[in-house]
Amino acid sequence: MTNRKSITIAPARPDVRRRTRRGEETRRQIVDAAIECLNNLGYAGTSVETVLEQSGLSRGSVLNQFPTRIDLMAGAIQAAMEAMVAHIVTSAAKIADPAERLRAMCDVFWTTQQLPGSTAVTEVLLAARWDRALAAALRPVASQIETEIDQFTAQLSRETGITGDGAEANLLHARILILSLRGITLELMYDQDRGVIHRALDQIRAMHQAHCDRVLGGR
Repeated sequence: MTNRKSITIAPARPDVRRRTRRGEETRRQIVDAAIECLNNLGYAGTSVETVLEQSGLSRGSVLNQFPTRIDLMAGAIQAAMEAMVAHIVTSAAKIADPAERLRAMCDVFWTTQQLPGSTAVTEVLLAARWDRALAAALRPVASQIETEIDQFTAQLSRETGITGDGAEANLLHARILILSLRGITLELMYDQDRGVIHRALDQIRAMHQAHCDRVLGGR
């Protein structure tokens, strides 16, 4: 009679899943705290210590997720940029007609620039001008987000039936809009009542509508 060795399949380890969920929640808390510090204190005032205090977490918890300040800043900016892209996609999805969706993109991009994460992004991008290590850490993050914006814009072009040169023009136009609106936001940070800057914003909106007229053929 042949003896058969029974095989016991070990159950899944819920403790591993719990640790993963806890790790994700801890990372979110750290990133949220870093973004809040960047908004309230600026880049120079946002250290690992200030993020520790803001998050209420232990040093070990923070350093386990982000071993250095640069890692922390890059992680915070990635999360902030991803939230901005998600806001764009969600806002656009609320507009049923693709042509109207394209026409609304200037205002959608503008509201995205008002998110708390946008201020944090601006703070860190300005600091990266002087910090080569920070700039190097941000490049892959920026490349990823730019790819996602290009994909979103290309999809919007397809949905509106825009092809060829018009689709290429849309890609460039979206980049110009985002860069211009980020500059407007920066100008308004220290004085919300600057009339000339608000007029410049109105001109950007008008330029966007003229672009839409061209690529949409008047739709």
